[in-house]
Amino acid sequence: MATGNYKKNKKLKKLHDHHTYLNKKVDELTEERKHDRSDESKQLLVRLKKTKLIMKDAIDRLKAALTKD
Repeated sequence: MATGNYKKNKKLKKLHDHHTYLNKKVDELTEERKHDRSDESKQLLVRLKKTKLIMKDAIDRLKAALTKD
């Protein structure tokens, strides 16, 4: 599959949209952490960042699989 075609892939779009959402939430929570330094907010931020990284890895794997075809 050509590299331009993976933009049309529904699974890739869903992963990308979720990654974008997580990125927005991480940015918001990072801003909130300037005022709320609780352990709970730190744990949430860490979980969001890990999930965001998992999404990014999944996007990269899917892109690689689509360009391999």
